[in-house]
Amino acid sequence: MPLAKICRAPNCNKLIPSDKAYCEAHQPPPRIPFANATRSNEVLYKTHRWRALRKKIIAETPYCVYCGADKYLEIHHKIPPRGDEDLFYDEGNCIPVCKLCHRKLTAREIKNRRGY
Repeated sequence: MPLAKICRAPNCNKLIPSDKAYCEAHQPPPRIPFANATRSNEVLYKTHRWRALRKKIIAETPYCVYCGADKYLEIHHKIPPRGDEDLFYDEGNCIPVCKLCHRKLTAREIKNRRGY
């Protein structure tokens, strides 16, 4: 592709292809989804109580309730606890899901919260 425009970086006059925004020297770092995400109840995930509850739920239902996978299981809160400790530890609010289904569920929750 022919060089068609100037790099967007301040004080850089290098010519770059028209489908690029920056020259090789000024490429921004790759974006990692949820890299800056934090959970309001992060400390609760590190407690003995949570680990015991997680272990119990997975022992009772050792597969993803959505796709049936039996590897890489995580616990999903049906209603996000968002700081509510009672809801966080409520066994009826927790379901075992595989990592892929958990990502999809969480993405859907975020999308719904934002109103897309």
